[in-house]
Amino acid sequence: MVTEIDVDVAVVGAGPVGLTLACLLAQRGVAVHVLERRDAPYPLPRAVHLDGEAMRVLQASGVADAVCATCRVGVGMQFRAPDGTTVVDWSRAPDPGPEGWHESYRCHQPDIEAILRDRAAALGVDVAWGTEATALKTGADAVTLTTQGPKGVAPLAARWAVGCDGAGSFLRRAAGIVLEDLGFSEDWLVADLILTRPRPDLGDHSIQFCDPERPATYVRSTGDRRRWEIRLSPGEPAPTEAMLWKRLAPLITPRDAVLERMAVYTFRSALARDWRKHRVFLAGDAAHQMPPFMGQGLCCGLRDAANLGWKLARRVAGQGAPGLLDTYGTERAPQTGEFIAMATRLGRLINQTATTGVAPGPMRWVTPPLGPGLQGNAGHPVLGNRAPQVWVRDRRADDVAGADSYVLARTPQENELPVVVDPTDWLVSRGLQGIEVRPDGYIRAAW
Repeated sequence: MVTEIDVDVAVVGAGPVGLTLACLLAQRGVAVHVLERRDAPYPLPRAVHLDGEAMRVLQASGVADAVCATCRVGVGMQFRAPDGTTVVDWSRAPDPGPEGWHESYRCHQPDIEAILRDRAAALGVDVAWGTEATALKTGADAVTLTTQGPKGVAPLAARWAVGCDGAGSFLRRAAGIVLEDLGFSEDWLVADLILTRPRPDLGDHSIQFCDPERPATYVRSTGDRRRWEIRLSPGEPAPTEAMLWKRLAPLITPRDAVLERMAVYTFRSALARDWRKHRVFLAGDAAHQMPPFMGQGLCCGLRDAANLGWKLARRVAGQGAPGLLDTYGTERAPQTGEFIAMATRLGRLINQTATTGVAPGPMRWVTPPLGPGLQGNAGHPVLGNRAPQVWVRDRRADDVAGADSYVLARTPQENELPVVVDPTDWLVSRGLQGIEVRPDGYIRAAW
């Protein structure tokens, strides 16, 4: 029996990952319906960092310039021992990097979500607020969600469903996907403050205060926003606002700022065993959770949207082999696992004095390659790594090529894909004549 389809893709969750995925799909002619259990957008800060790759994903979604206007370029992070010594300096370059964007941005998540909602609406994406999925049924040709919202209970049949519904994901549980605990779990107090008078002495770097007794983090966010994160000891009572100000007293007082939000979060590491079960996919926190010490939680979710978006769009259009969608998990899971491992190592560092077994010096950012997938396991070492986004006169290459696959080559050449000539020495320095750049910015082929 053939199911009557209501929509090509149902996205559960209207956070930044779900909205980005919806925009990427809708731009390619895919009919998308988004379900969001909240009645209205969440107004308080959450994610505060985007990297250059994340901005490139937002560029592909048509919102990067608007998002960038709300952000602050990040200058980097320093790890300091209890005596104030800087042990690790992770400062970022002042100029845009190989992604065509700066390496780091400080952001305010509600601003990003508002821009994405406007973009989704302009693309005709329907977002159902106050509506949650309560049951899941999968078939050979469709998945049916039982939804409950302001208009009551109703079925929604889609070719595919994607769970972007956070760490407690309904869709993950309904699909029977196991979330594997990777061993890191700590309770931290997160406090967002808004300055009421200038405090330039706090600095623009994020600071990791490495201390086995009371590790903490300071984050310079957008505008007058500042964040502190403080690890709580096992069994420690829930902190009050008075306790928070007492702990922050050496750095900041109520004369300097007002408290916007404080909450206790459990920082943990976890990875879904499967990223696809039949016609159900997971993305963002539904598929992975990591300590925030690298600021990669949202960035990894946007990588998910970029990887899955173009593949789903091609399958909706009847293009690509049936196994194309299987490469989503095989590529993303190993790469995300590497990000989790790096973030966990930094978390362990912050929990010590940062002087034992650590060589002082600068830290360099390296994006792990994709796991096995479309690029295979053999061939040139650049396969599965990030392609540079070069500038062609005053435009970024992805925009020149139309935000789809293209060839970056030394010289003009005949190809079924758009060709962008590399005005830099990136190809020359690697002994290459050209590379195929996928829609998500990764290298599929090299010659």
